[in-house]
Amino acid sequence: MSMKIRVGLLGLVVGISLLASLSAHARVIVHGTRQIFPGEQQEISVRTENVGAQAALVQAWVDDGDKQAGPEEVKTPFVLRPPIYRLDAGKSQVIRVSFTGAPQPQDRESVYWLNILDIPPSPEAGSVSTGNYLQFSLRTRIKLIYRPKGLNSPLSAVEKLQWELVPEGSGWGLKATNSSPYYVHFSALGLHAQGKTYAAKDFPMIAPMSTHTYLLDGLNQHPGTGDVQFMYINDQGGVAARSVDLSSD
Repeated sequence: MSMKIRVGLLGLVVGISLLASLSAHARVIVHGTRQIFPGEQQEISVRTENVGAQAALVQAWVDDGDKQAGPEEVKTPFVLRPPIYRLDAGKSQVIRVSFTGAPQPQDRESVYWLNILDIPPSPEAGSVSTGNYLQFSLRTRIKLIYRPKGLNSPLSAVEKLQWELVPEGSGWGLKATNSSPYYVHFSALGLHAQGKTYAAKDFPMIAPMSTHTYLLDGLNQHPGTGDVQFMYINDQGGVAARSVDLSSD
């Protein structure tokens, strides 16, 4: 979230202004929680919609993982049309995402991020006291996944995951091995053992052809056996559950 602040009063006045400002802002949403860019295509469409009560100015760009980088700083193999547009209340706008043809790995997916910045209009004259308001620009950031043509089914990525319980710091962690060409995106992860569930403290996505160890909260000794339980996110943004036996060493 980026912030533009003009503050003339402090304390309670600022808090009240903040609540009023957020409730009055336009709200631009993106249809879909992730976007897949098939390697055999030159362009995909992403639909945005203003479900708020006011018009908004929207800026769109793609970054390569640095969420602090601005539109003028990033270099990616994608071009967006339009990059900036006005979106009236209750209306929608399609963004065309085009691939430039820049070289990409062809044996695995590549992940980028689509940014949609919702810039609300300035308050109308006389609607707020001059100099005493907060104005927020709200950013939505979703995954844009480049998928080369010729890869097998993405479902194979989940089926091929291998899990191992390994020492991690002062405790234990689940080491995942992803031998597939796909990213696997988790929404929950843990180990169920001895009648108790030990949740992973953090569960970022795992990259293709890589390993990652997820630290388990509260697990201080090897339980012998257990079930790795996780929820993963598919191409459509749906969530599915899976349980895999953890064999005893």
